[in-house]
Amino acid sequence: MAKKKNRKKELRRKQKQEDNKIVDFASFAEKADYPLALSEPELDEELVNRLFKEFEQTGNPETLEQLASILEFGDSEMDEADELFYQAMEEDEEMQLRLLTNLLTEYPDHFEARFQSLILRSTEFSADYFKELQDFYRVALAKWKKADYESWYSLEARSPLTVITFVTETYLQEGLVGLAGQVVDFVRSKIDEAFPPGFIHLMMSVYNALYQEEEIEDFYEEQLAQDWQDDGVLVHLIIAKLLNGDIEAARSLFADLAAINGEVLHVFDSSYWVHLLDMANEVLAYRPNSSLSLQIALHPLQAFLLTKPFVIHQMLAIAEDYQDNLPDSPRKRMAFFNSACMKGIQIDKGRNLCDAGILSQEDLEKHTEKEILAISGIGPATVKKLKENGVRFKKGEELV
Repeated sequence: MAKKKNRKKELRRKQKQEDNKIVDFASFAEKADYPLALSEPELDEELVNRLFKEFEQTGNPETLEQLASILEFGDSEMDEADELFYQAMEEDEEMQLRLLTNLLTEYPDHFEARFQSLILRSTEFSADYFKELQDFYRVALAKWKKADYESWYSLEARSPLTVITFVTETYLQEGLVGLAGQVVDFVRSKIDEAFPPGFIHLMMSVYNALYQEEEIEDFYEEQLAQDWQDDGVLVHLIIAKLLNGDIEAARSLFADLAAINGEVLHVFDSSYWVHLLDMANEVLAYRPNSSLSLQIALHPLQAFLLTKPFVIHQMLAIAEDYQDNLPDSPRKRMAFFNSACMKGIQIDKGRNLCDAGILSQEDLEKHTEKEILAISGIGPATVKKLKENGVRFKKGEELV
């Protein structure tokens, strides 16, 4: 039950705060105190969709201002159902559900109210809830079809695509992986870019849960062909390789991942790394190519990964091996601090030497005494102690 509560919390946050990851123009319009009325005669929908796409690609604030101007329907009146819906959304969750239930009694086809009600009741995954979810999924598909199966760049397609993403994640979390796979296949049969926020990593999670390594690899190679490399897709490909026992391929891909994400070692430096994926529930925003971006990418697969101890152990082992092979790894530093040549040397002096690229007695003996003294924080007393410990510096100017 605790896991389901966490999932419910996450799903609600995604609906309310998705614009922290990508600008959600549906939410942008909703915050303006009026419904987004695509039927307004003065709205050029083709222009709006083009501007949405342009803004997401360029981030040009002037484009956003133009959108705000076009979408300014301040004089438009809400119908009663929309007004009741927005009033309900101002309340706490318990009151929200009560008000939405009342609203749906009178307006059973209100799309947003049905969706929010499903989100609020997502822990109640009974046979009745499952049927209701399937029914609403069909409604969302019909709505998407009406929008000509456009991608996320289309304003009209955003609402049904958000529902489809929710349905996919719910199926995956409830273990209905085959159904989740069917949804993913259908979405990919209609669009091949501009997926809803979070859908790509959800899709990768479904492929991994279905052991469909080729689908992940093909998608990754498509990215590379477009000079685009997503750390989340790459980490899913590493998982896919491990699920098929290809440790060497996983090791090679891990080096590629470390090249684009400098925080990768922070994610896999503990045997509890899968449990720590729950941190994705707590963030409101994240940077690309960070520890959080990897945790968010893998979070939909968490329940599956918890049943795969081999994958958990191998990811940790690969991360440790990679770190040990770095020129300045923590283990190399520790071995240097504990070596005979460093006996009696203060730890801060040892850090100064390591920061200068010296991690062994052999490294010390490649330098003259004068060169060692030139290192910040290293004085004659330290050099003298090193010599007493058996260090033979390179010939050159010596201490007087």
